[in-house]
Amino acid sequence: MDNIGTLQSTFTFQKIDGKAIPFQNGMPYPSFEPQQRQIFSLSGKWQKQRFAADHDWTMTYRDDDWIAKTEKESLGIPTRDFDDSSWETHTIPLPENNLTGKAEINGAETYENGVWYRKVFTLNDEWTEKEITLKCLGLSYVGDFWVNGQYVGYHEGGYTPFSFDVTSFLQPGENLIAIRIDNPPWTTRDDIVPAVNNDFFNYTGIIQDIFLEATDSVQVVRADIVPKDTMGTVDVTVILENKGNEAKTISPSFSIYETDFTHTNWLTDPSAKSICGQKTKVEGLPRQTIQLAPHEVKVVSFELSIHNPKVWSIRAPHLYVFATELYENEREIDSFYTQFGVRRIATEKTHIHLNDEPIFLAGVARHEEWPGYGRTASWDRIKSDFLKIEKLSVNMVRTGHYPNHIYTFILLDRLGLTAMGEIPLWQFETHHYQIQEERGISYQMWREMIFSNFNRPSIIMWSTQNESKDVSLRKKYNENLVHEVRSTYDDKRLITQSAAADQPGAHDDSMEPLDVAGWTMYFGIFHGSTPYEGTRNFIEKAHLRWPNKPIINTEYGLWSNADNSLLQKQVEVYQHVQQALLEKATVTPEGLINQNGYIAGIDYWSAFDWYVNHNEFYQTMGIYHMDRKTKKPLYEKFIRDHERLMKQTNGIGKSQAVQFEKTLQMQIRHSHPGQTDIQFAEGQDLQLFHYLIIKVFDPISADGFIVELTNRDGQTASYQTFNIEINQKFDVFIPLWTLPTSVISDVHSIRILYEEKRQIEIIGVTSAMGGK
Repeated sequence: MDNIGTLQSTFTFQKIDGKAIPFQNGMPYPSFEPQQRQIFSLSGKWQKQRFAADHDWTMTYRDDDWIAKTEKESLGIPTRDFDDSSWETHTIPLPENNLTGKAEINGAETYENGVWYRKVFTLNDEWTEKEITLKCLGLSYVGDFWVNGQYVGYHEGGYTPFSFDVTSFLQPGENLIAIRIDNPPWTTRDDIVPAVNNDFFNYTGIIQDIFLEATDSVQVVRADIVPKDTMGTVDVTVILENKGNEAKTISPSFSIYETDFTHTNWLTDPSAKSICGQKTKVEGLPRQTIQLAPHEVKVVSFELSIHNPKVWSIRAPHLYVFATELYENEREIDSFYTQFGVRRIATEKTHIHLNDEPIFLAGVARHEEWPGYGRTASWDRIKSDFLKIEKLSVNMVRTGHYPNHIYTFILLDRLGLTAMGEIPLWQFETHHYQIQEERGISYQMWREMIFSNFNRPSIIMWSTQNESKDVSLRKKYNENLVHEVRSTYDDKRLITQSAAADQPGAHDDSMEPLDVAGWTMYFGIFHGSTPYEGTRNFIEKAHLRWPNKPIINTEYGLWSNADNSLLQKQVEVYQHVQQALLEKATVTPEGLINQNGYIAGIDYWSAFDWYVNHNEFYQTMGIYHMDRKTKKPLYEKFIRDHERLMKQTNGIGKSQAVQFEKTLQMQIRHSHPGQTDIQFAEGQDLQLFHYLIIKVFDPISADGFIVELTNRDGQTASYQTFNIEINQKFDVFIPLWTLPTSVISDVHSIRILYEEKRQIEIIGVTSAMGGK
């Protein structure tokens, strides 16, 4: 795997009117948020033929010789005269891989190779004298495009949208589009992203929607909106382009519309215009006339202020719609609508703040994949997923290891769930980083991910990678991305990563440039110790190394196995890991702020089962089976736990506790071989507290012990603790919410039971709202 492709990144920046503007394929990178423009869908029946691709050739620099040789070797496939009547028919969008729709090994065919697609379509007179853009929301992995026999361009990367100006290639009436796709097998090349044979599926083909969009010669390319605070101050950057050969004088009109998330149409249509209510009062909207020379791009930038804004928050998804209408001689020639939210994301020492309030993120991950459709998404399929996820009582979604469909984040905006988006740098090693510094495709994916979802308030964090290995180059890569975002297109979001807890460990220096330190934690599963003890020990060390950074757990969980043999083990691992994490949570279920907390988020892996690329098994870590109907035993436990965490405050810290921690005065303490008895002068009502914390010291044994609480009437409740640390003062946490209220409301004595030969000292007993 020494060959490194010479195929170049197509994403650049150009400085226009003082702003760094994203460009791709010779045009400003557009918004892919649906507009009510003239659209011609290319979905439906295409002709297709597989071929054995020369992957080295695919990854070669595109010049006239490459195009000519590819066209010649194809025997004329891109031309209109080619006869494809003997080819198979294939529905687009849909992966090339055959899908059984079943939860089984080889439920998705492993096809990682080449395929040609052709489609003939007819444009009527409404498409004449228009500027036409071809937009594709996702194709895997390298796609080369021809229209009516002329080469248009290419795109590399399977998860992000892209576009071409195809005006000069189209003609009135019948047209032909031909697409050559090559999806090199993972593990065969080190210069693609991802490269490793990993824990999700490598689908081939035209995965997402592909369509033509027509506008006047002058159009709104995109409008980027950055909320600066919760008081309604918003930075706006509108990009205009004149694609025509004549100079134009344009008058833009800007408006802000309110929306109503209780309206029956809220989840009906992805377009921003569909949710517009009445106009809202705004200061700072400019009125001006703009001159655009032929083929000129101009930027209109301004700061506006929304009066008495309603902030976007968790389960309270107050959105606004920013509208731009372009007029030429009082005739409207284009309009553009985008939904956005007024909200602020920041960190303060170990806490993540949403709208200036600490927040605890209790989330679930989701692979964007359906057994009958692969990764091909639709509004209804995505909506169905998130309505199920919403009922899990979570407040965050980690969207897999790759950028999701743009509808995913539009829906999360409207449901009021936060999101963490990521590019598929999965388990990168040294040579992978070195190659990407040369090729730049990972940087292109990062930029496409951000600019295709720039205005989404639901996205509060970007993640640079998952479980990569080389630490020094990973740190440098993180530094590069953080610097680029902050200096070139600061969207005010947090930047994190999803590192593996054992690579290299809590001292991971690649966390230094990031706002939030993030790790996957699989102690007792993929690395040593046990789920509770390993997780607790790790996060304590991580906090010591990064005392002023919030820490998030980006993955935890266990597979249930296809034969369901580990269904109960899945529940046990979930409980043990979550307990260790919650002890250090930054916000309690009542919304009390834990100043000593440093775990700002946890993320269970994952909502639904999914296919894996090596096809030796399918992945069963979901709360649901792959059919999205059958729930596992974990489901009910997960619901109860997360309702406790989220129901009162949605994870938002609202206040300080009058008494966050209470020392319990022990009136009588007796120690006998094998037990210590503690009595109180009067009953202790511990209902307001989440933890009973017993500080112990044992010079020899690390074993856990049994804690037995007894009330006035002799009712008891017992709890088996996890292991402790030898020869140090150690806080043992007993989660009081797991014990009967009748006992914890009137505790008169505590009995601690252990092996008779054990020398254990009980130093103190406290009750607390959270960990310390």
